[in-house]
Amino acid sequence: MKNSLTPIRPDSFSGLLFGLEVLRGGMVLLNGPTGCKFYHSAVVDGALLRSTSFDPLSYPEKFYFGQGRIPCTYLDSKDYIYGVEDKLRALLEDARDRKPDFIALVNSPGAALIGDDLNDLLRSVEGLPLSFAVPTPGYSKPFGQGVAMGQIALLEAMGLEKKVRKKGRVNLLGADLLQNHVLGNLKELKRLLTLAGLEVGVCFYDETLEDLKRIPEADYNLVFCPETGLDLAKYLEDRFGTPYFIPSFGQPVAFQGTEEFFKDLKEILDIKIDPVLEEINRARARAYIFLARYSSLLGLPKGGTYTLRGPASFLRPLKYFLSDYLGMAPLKISPEGEGYGPHLRGLDIYKEAEDLDPQLVFGDGNDVAAASTGSSYCAGIEIQGPTLGYLDVVEKTFYGPQGGLYLLELVLNGLKFRN
Repeated sequence: MKNSLTPIRPDSFSGLLFGLEVLRGGMVLLNGPTGCKFYHSAVVDGALLRSTSFDPLSYPEKFYFGQGRIPCTYLDSKDYIYGVEDKLRALLEDARDRKPDFIALVNSPGAALIGDDLNDLLRSVEGLPLSFAVPTPGYSKPFGQGVAMGQIALLEAMGLEKKVRKKGRVNLLGADLLQNHVLGNLKELKRLLTLAGLEVGVCFYDETLEDLKRIPEADYNLVFCPETGLDLAKYLEDRFGTPYFIPSFGQPVAFQGTEEFFKDLKEILDIKIDPVLEEINRARARAYIFLARYSSLLGLPKGGTYTLRGPASFLRPLKYFLSDYLGMAPLKISPEGEGYGPHLRGLDIYKEAEDLDPQLVFGDGNDVAAASTGSSYCAGIEIQGPTLGYLDVVEKTFYGPQGGLYLLELVLNGLKFRN
């Protein structure tokens, strides 16, 4: 049966909403119809829990419609003709009374055509906290550009001043809501950077306005995911003079990806790389025990087949882990978005082998669901969202030595239950 689950990735509109919703203390208001609200509110709430209650009665029908995130003006046909000022004013007053640290007012693509002056409306409502508007969501530009668009708009509204850069302090740029295990990834990367003698400043994820005020103090901006973080890094370089670093091998995924990340970093910053390499080698020693035992029974994972879909900066080190370290064979590799050139050039693009079914599929929840419709069983491993909704109570990571062991665990168990 032909697979009908065509991959559909969020564009700049979703990136704009998600990039602001990951911050603490603020409210993102959507000027648009309910159809633009429900998906985004559900994804945000599922990926980054804020409330302990899922009771729809806690969130009124007006503006919220039973969901706790991204209230909207619920535009209808007449609003596109006569404007939406009354609804917007009522929504802003409701948001003001909830006492957020900041308010971001975002137009949906359709609402951007109406012509309402959002900034003028913000100025007319008394008592608002730090507030700003994004009149257009970018019209189907890449997801990462939308993330940066919202973040830059917030920084502009904050009016930060240039500060003396602190030696050894780095910001981490590139985190976004659709990276699976993003909190665990950041936690592991922070731990390794601290081990290397650096101080981690701002990550632009799960942080407050007070945290963001420290952005100009960084010595360097580490853009671990350029698909999401490069535009913001360029803005910060232009605005505050902060140079940025992009790892040549990609994100610090698994053993080799992490090793290459820190070797690159040592070229520009004075870091202690030996403690990091020692941890990687200890993890490799543990991995060897499981690999030797597993391959002696089944001959796998060597020769196993897989497909990949996601950002090139993630896929390149993941492919190395699967093919060069584990000896597996790729059947199809599909990088997404406007990938960073060196990462794309270092990632061979494979066309799908029509006569072979992959044993492992790496991608989002849609990829995993699509794989289950095939003629043979295939194990799916979610490396990005939206996921199928698995609740990760324990923080997990794909980064660093622990990320390498976790990936190995997923691969071995996925192959084991397939065979």
